[in-house]
Amino acid sequence: MGSDTRYDLIIIGGGITGAGAARDAALRGLSVLLLEKGDFASGVSSKSTRLIHGGLRYLANFELDLVAESLRERAVIRRLVPYLVRPIPIVIPIYKGDLHGRAIISIGIHLYDLLSHEKDIPHYFTSGPEKTLGFEPRLNKEGLKGSALFYDHQITMPERLVVENIIAAEEAGATVKNYIKAVKIEQDRTGVTVTARDMLSGESSRYRSKALIIAAGPWADEVRKAGGIAGKKLIYPTKGIHLVLPRLSDQALFVSSRDNRMFFIIPLAGYSLIGTTDTKYDGDLDDVHADGRDVEYLLAESRRILPGLDLARSTILYTYAGVRPLAFEGEKESKISRKHVVLKDGMIVTIAGGKLTTYRKMAEDAVDAASKLLGKKTKCITDRTPLPGSLPVSYEEYMKEVVPSLSARYNIEPDTIRHLISLYGARAERILDICKKDPRLCSRISPEAGDIFAQIVYSIREEKARTLSDIVLRRLFIGITGSRGLHQADRIAETAGKWLGWSSEEVKHHVGRFEKELMKERSCLEE
Repeated sequence: MGSDTRYDLIIIGGGITGAGAARDAALRGLSVLLLEKGDFASGVSSKSTRLIHGGLRYLANFELDLVAESLRERAVIRRLVPYLVRPIPIVIPIYKGDLHGRAIISIGIHLYDLLSHEKDIPHYFTSGPEKTLGFEPRLNKEGLKGSALFYDHQITMPERLVVENIIAAEEAGATVKNYIKAVKIEQDRTGVTVTARDMLSGESSRYRSKALIIAAGPWADEVRKAGGIAGKKLIYPTKGIHLVLPRLSDQALFVSSRDNRMFFIIPLAGYSLIGTTDTKYDGDLDDVHADGRDVEYLLAESRRILPGLDLARSTILYTYAGVRPLAFEGEKESKISRKHVVLKDGMIVTIAGGKLTTYRKMAEDAVDAASKLLGKKTKCITDRTPLPGSLPVSYEEYMKEVVPSLSARYNIEPDTIRHLISLYGARAERILDICKKDPRLCSRISPEAGDIFAQIVYSIREEKARTLSDIVLRRLFIGITGSRGLHQADRIAETAGKWLGWSSEEVKHHVGRFEKELMKERSCLEE
């Protein structure tokens, strides 16, 4: 089985960089095939701290170019998807004995402010101990010297940014496939041949292209090996874990640990997110989870900063962990550069390193390199081309103008309309059209989230969701709530099964797999 089509470009990897590259290449007029061995965003892209940020701490490493690039890209992402990205004020409490004192922090955030391209965001400021406690009264008072406040951006669901790019790539003419793993890559004088396996059916297929981009994140070395590319190891993986707990504070905090690492305690919907760690990782890239030591490290440091809270393992709702695909190495993990690199081996381009915020520029650089190999003069337009959900006016104006009219037209409560717009932007009306045809799909899935059953149908029909985990964890908001949709798994699976043709036994099978996946996220809490 395979395709008779010979593409200009095959892209391997359906995380944020691969999705961005597929969109970029298709918009340049190239014929594109994207292959992802799991679900889109199922790897690193869904395991971040859920921030679109310039990387304030990179200034300490004197990486001004990386910070400037990140802040430029932060502005682009906010402009394209303002419904997914929100500015968030972040307080850095400064204590006696911290590596960087108030004066150094002040200089750093002043420079950060100057490099920012978003002039509508409030300026930073520094404060003394008394005003700092006004931001968060439960901060440890002992040794508190003051604080600095600056702004970055939160993206509650980066998975949706990946899906937006996947939809955009497809609408621009790309062919995108999930659950297709490249097992062998061969180059000859006429181009590249990829032998692949369907991870759900087991069927094999072959695809041909003139050039290929490897955007496989931490799996880049594995894919390069499948392509017969020898040489120095490219990826130096480090693991980062996160804890999700009931809401601890309404104020986002960026704090220094006793070993001078920085980590966040930030609001996430109605919860709090603590993370991240940064440790070298040499385990199975397909089975990355937090361990007891990771959990205790973050809990201990959080207790030190917020001593009045009863932070214990029993209060943790769930954990998640991912591997950073760093393209550089160093003695101290937190000091390793997050810059990206582009390598060329024959007609194969590899993009490695980087971060969520700079995905669009990483994709641009990779497609630039592939275009040169193809002998084509192409130009990137992704920084000014709307994504599928892009709004015609500001987010605030759109909400004010559109929510009442859609609520009246579809006879659906305004809160549900707002929720759908916050996830899908202008495409929210597509979900509402599904509701119009079947009003039973308008009901909420759970009181924990604003999601409705029509979103399940939409995720299958237009977003290529193929498993229960795809739907719950990477398409719906309920996937980041305290229960992660566990209590509604049966009902979600039954609805999905009608559209995916699952038998009653297959519905049970998908629910069972989903439950096991969530159990793994809590296994470290029992250690």
